[in-house]
Amino acid sequence: MHRLWIAAVCLAAYGTGQAETGTPSAQARAAERAAMAEKRAAIAQAQARDEKACHQRFAVESCLQDVRDAARAALAPLRARELELNQQERQERTAKRLRDIEAKQAQSAPPAPLQTHTRKPAPDGQALEQMQGARAEEAAARAAQQRQRQADHAERVQAQNADAARQRQQAQHDWQEKQRRAQQRYERQQKAEQNQRGQHLPVPAAGVNPPER
Repeated sequence: MHRLWIAAVCLAAYGTGQAETGTPSAQARAAERAAMAEKRAAIAQAQARDEKACHQRFAVESCLQDVRDAARAALAPLRARELELNQQERQERTAKRLRDIEAKQAQSAPPAPLQTHTRKPAPDGQALEQMQGARAEEAAARAAQQRQRQADHAERVQAQNADAARQRQQAQHDWQEKQRRAQQRYERQQKAEQNQRGQHLPVPAAGVNPPER
């Protein structure tokens, strides 16, 4: 299981290093995505191996949960970096579309006469539609990021609730075990006292009747 924690630390450093280098090119992003896919495969392989090892231990469920938590932590920087790459690609596509629209408008606009003030021509229907599409795509990208952040938060809350439930279950089990042991000690003590009182009672002599009351 320690292999997953080492991977999580390495991946966090990897993601930070990539973020500091600025916006990578399309070729660099493709290479980075390929490396991320290899790291995901390595994490999945390590998780499967550690889960198999958990079944050889006494606390299987606790071991499995630790392995899955470690795998989730190792995958978190990969997921965050992938969101950054997706956002960069969407921004580049939006910027290119806007440049194309502006270039098309510049080519179709008539030359302005000298020393006159003319209004800026309104964009044609196709250019307006493309601009609206670019804005809609950017809004959809922001909404997707928000949904991903909410999903990550819900996943963390679910993991925390599951851990709290396990702790409560373990505490209840420990309390019941203490009560059971205390009851056993009490019963043994009562039995020992009864045996001791029975040994101290006088034994009547043979042929002698006990006095009448």
